[in-house]
Amino acid sequence: MSYFSMGYWVLGLAALVSVVGALVGLICVRQSTESVTQKFRLVWQVAAAVCLGGVGTWLAVFVSMLGVAPTDDGLIRYESARLITAGVIAVAAVLGGLLSLGSQADLPRLGIAGAVMGLGTSVMLYVAMDGIHVRGSVSSAWWAVILAAVIAVAIATATLWFVVRRAPIRVLIAASVLFAVGTLGMHYVRLAGMDIALDESVGRPPGDDLFGFLVPMFVIGMLSLAVPITAVLVAPDRRLRIAPAPAPAPAPAAAAAAKQQDAFDAGETMVIGPSSIGSSRF
Repeated sequence: MSYFSMGYWVLGLAALVSVVGALVGLICVRQSTESVTQKFRLVWQVAAAVCLGGVGTWLAVFVSMLGVAPTDDGLIRYESARLITAGVIAVAAVLGGLLSLGSQADLPRLGIAGAVMGLGTSVMLYVAMDGIHVRGSVSSAWWAVILAAVIAVAIATATLWFVVRRAPIRVLIAASVLFAVGTLGMHYVRLAGMDIALDESVGRPPGDDLFGFLVPMFVIGMLSLAVPITAVLVAPDRRLRIAPAPAPAPAPAAAAAAKQQDAFDAGETMVIGPSSIGSSRF
């Protein structure tokens, strides 16, 4: 089976899509932690799930599938319904992980959220790979399925750990690169365990061409990134609190008069105090 039948630029494009989707998703998660209401927090989390799961994972995986072919001239088709179902599962997996993590995340919550997000991503990949059809049969080795699931849980847990730390933007960029490497690594491990047995006597496989399906999905994915990017740019930075205005400094003349009055009051107390005490003795 050929993984790069269209050239290595497909892998580069898939990595770029994954990095951008992950970065925008992580920024949306950071915005959700600064939301003042539960409603806006949920809106930011849904946006993060679309970016991380829909674009950073699902779209990136199938961009890389453009170069996959049984042979150099082999015919491969995909079930559009399964691909769309896989995309929904990817988004739901990330959203489930974020909701499981909560606002006050600790180590047990992080483990549970990572398992929810990672296993959901693995289910997404299983559903999508099950929608592949060729002139013959397609089977998957269980070792590849299990190893891909372990990698998916590790990626999800590491990604959510960066969310818990509320890292600065330069750290989020590095986390996005690691996310892309892990996601594509998980995908190619899954492909390594795929066995395709071609049979020329079998007719044209059912399904759709991936390129025709992926072009509109790619456009929708890029538009789905534009919405949260615009929202982040126009959202107020709630970390910056408006400091109370300092009290105006008194005028020099008024300050001098106040000091003289204080001195007069002190002197008057010193003079009047003893005489008052002495007069009380008589």
